[in-house]
Amino acid sequence: MSDFDNEKTGGQERPDYYQPNQNEGQTYYTPHQNEQADNNTTYHYSYAGKAQENQESYSNTSNYSSGNGNYYQPPQNDNKQNAENGNSPKPPKKKPSAGKIVAIILVICAFVAAVGIVLSTTGVIDDSKNSQNNSSTSQSQDSGSDVKTNDSNSVQTKDSSGNLTVAGVAKKVMDSCVGITVYSEKQASYNYFYNYGNNDGNNSSNSDPEKSGEGSGIIMSEKNGKTYILTCAHVISEGTKFTVTLNNKKEYDAKMVAYDSQTDIGVLSIDATGLQVAEFANSDNLAVGEQVIAIGCPGGLEFMNSLTSGYISALDRPISSNIGYDNKCIQVDAAINPGNSGGALFNMQGQVIGVNSSKIAATEYEGMGFAVPSDTAIATANSLIKSGYVEGRAKLGITYLPLTKYSNYSAILSALEEKGYKNAQGTMVINSVDGSSDLASKDVKQYDMIVAINGKTMTSTDVLTSVLADSKPGDTVKLTIARIENNSIKTSTVECKLMESKGDSSSQSNSSGE
Repeated sequence: MSDFDNEKTGGQERPDYYQPNQNEGQTYYTPHQNEQADNNTTYHYSYAGKAQENQESYSNTSNYSSGNGNYYQPPQNDNKQNAENGNSPKPPKKKPSAGKIVAIILVICAFVAAVGIVLSTTGVIDDSKNSQNNSSTSQSQDSGSDVKTNDSNSVQTKDSSGNLTVAGVAKKVMDSCVGITVYSEKQASYNYFYNYGNNDGNNSSNSDPEKSGEGSGIIMSEKNGKTYILTCAHVISEGTKFTVTLNNKKEYDAKMVAYDSQTDIGVLSIDATGLQVAEFANSDNLAVGEQVIAIGCPGGLEFMNSLTSGYISALDRPISSNIGYDNKCIQVDAAINPGNSGGALFNMQGQVIGVNSSKIAATEYEGMGFAVPSDTAIATANSLIKSGYVEGRAKLGITYLPLTKYSNYSAILSALEEKGYKNAQGTMVINSVDGSSDLASKDVKQYDMIVAINGKTMTSTDVLTSVLADSKPGDTVKLTIARIENNSIKTSTVECKLMESKGDSSSQSNSSGE
């Protein structure tokens, strides 16, 4: 029996001082409905396939011709006009000699010849350019009918310093990532997170298991002809049958080895050898700001082995497991979605540094995912494979109810504060004591309250769980017990030797340490 199973009291009548809430056990959740549609604006661009024609026209006039196209027309009746204007005609100039005329003609001929050579050369150059342009255009049109890609543009798996890129990490690790399909005999709603099955009050079982969810996993190790798959406890805890899908789409029937709800770690096994086993890093060496890669099956196997990238946002974040224990997790901003649970969180060397476990899913939050550190995951998994439970874990050997479940808890807290136990909201009301617990031989009974441990007031249940986490079976703790008698509260101190917990683990293996 679990050390802290929240079971309802039964059998013995409760004292009149206790008045349990009528709505005990109910959970309220109101999803946000503030989704808004985006108003996308599309900009349209037009492209003219033809060049615009030149609107500037050339006239037929030039420096060398008149408007009528004639080269030169001497003025008419020039002497007559001068005479009419009263001007006497000028005497004719002396005609040049024949030698001068010859010289002038030679100069003009030389000039005309030079202009001709220049124009001829220009024409050759222009013709050559036009020829090249036409050739280039022709070649472009010919090659356009058979476009070829440049094979030199390959995926870069390493940067200039020789370190792996995101693509390089993906290429290295993808074959060590798997998808998990879970089947259950009980009727349950299809839930990727597997946390809660909606039976609608119907607990009947089906003859054939039905698919109840999908998740992710990591090829962890190989031993004695078996390959072990690391995943999350909440992925497999409700299942009775499992299949594992490799990156190459090959499927294997899987068996549950064991799972531990406290750390949210579970292990499956398949009969296979020679698969790519993941490499694990020491999660104690992580630092905020490191780049990380998450690989898993968001939304199920339809999107198997999807990759997202981000950075470590924080370390040692206390995140509560399904049974109320706080685990110190890695916080990342890489997208973690339903179905990613059990998948790997890698560093940029392609080493597993965590097992993706949960995400804060609310409209007020974005980019807050969490992973169980690899050191915790491996230690838990190895113990599950060896013994079927987590060895060396201590417990008191009781079940309890939180004091805050009772309608008159405020009055009890006030009475405890008068006795020096301030803010004791974490007080535990003992429901039952395990017969093998050291407390079974002590003056402790049902409805007694644990208000402090080792002198620390129970301001929350984390006070006790943290003490147990730092203890081992056989260690002794001091409990402050409060008891209500004759409508008053009396306290006493009890010493208890801790026992080994096999509690919130479950195993379907033979526990032979295979």
